[in-house]
Amino acid sequence: MKIGQLKKHNIDIMFLMVLFLIFTFSAVSVLLMAVNSYRSVAYANEENASARIATSYIREQVRYHDDMGAITLSKLDDVDCIKMSEGEGVNLYIYEYNGFLMELEAKDGAGATPDFGNKILKIKALDLSEQDGVIDAEITDIKGESFDVLIGVKSMEVESDEKQK
Repeated sequence: MKIGQLKKHNIDIMFLMVLFLIFTFSAVSVLLMAVNSYRSVAYANEENASARIATSYIREQVRYHDDMGAITLSKLDDVDCIKMSEGEGVNLYIYEYNGFLMELEAKDGAGATPDFGNKILKIKALDLSEQDGVIDAEITDIKGESFDVLIGVKSMEVESDEKQK
């Protein structure tokens, strides 16, 4: 009888070990699926945040510098940019260069070029236009989606119909 009881005891231990391995495998599988799901959500949020950050950054910089004649659309070595006066001959330029939204603070006549600027974040393109005191900044993010931000500049002088006649 002792021989039969010993075999039964070994089978019980083997059953418990197999059961424990199945539980461990299931727990690890669930954890890996949760990690992958979290990564994909975090990556999507990061991509969406970059477009929101770019539009918010441009809007807030323009609003901050909104003094009479302080904001113009300009070129910095053939790169379209928003030029904002900070006083005493110092200007802040916001532009797209080599796939990045850039900012550059420079004095007039300093010979600054676009590669001197600080990288803000990755974007594909920034298209700027102005009409009737409203700056239209179209930002294309790294996925290729375009976002438009219209910024009403209070300090831009707009010619009225009476002045044009």
